[in-house]
Amino acid sequence: MAQHRAKATRDVFESRLRMLARLLELTETQFHESGRDVADIMAARLADDMLPFPYQVVFTCNQPNAFASWCMNRTVPETDVGKLSFADLRRHVVDAIDLLADRSAFLDDTVLERTKRIDLQEGKFLRLSGATYIDDWLVPNFYFHLVTTYDLLRMSGVRIGKADYMVHLLPKVEQA
Repeated sequence: MAQHRAKATRDVFESRLRMLARLLELTETQFHESGRDVADIMAARLADDMLPFPYQVVFTCNQPNAFASWCMNRTVPETDVGKLSFADLRRHVVDAIDLLADRSAFLDDTVLERTKRIDLQEGKFLRLSGATYIDDWLVPNFYFHLVTTYDLLRMSGVRIGKADYMVHLLPKVEQA
């Protein structure tokens, strides 16, 4: 297991949450410039059986929130998604970044030695090692909801592209 893996996980979550915050800022700006109301995006969904936009944003944040809370043996904050405005969603992303920084400031990889129980429906549950919890639960759920959020923004006419999504690589770009 790579040294500082827990910190690397935190850093991935943080950089992608910052990207999400930027996408939401761009959405608000572009909607305002075109005379559209950002409230229009709140009901957007990719398919009838999928939850709408606010849930995708909140569920994206839930993964880093769960990671940070698990690392510190604290309760995961709960959110009443149905009552959130677009401005509330933007604040929710910033709050997730802050929670991640606060609860995982002094991480070391010993946290990965702990197990995580995830309760499912009908009395079923998963018991996962720390590494499996990150690799097979948190990260896939995080990217699923993040990409769904991105897709909903694109579908709603927000002018963003892959460069906006991959902005975390910008510091690594070199000049030939």
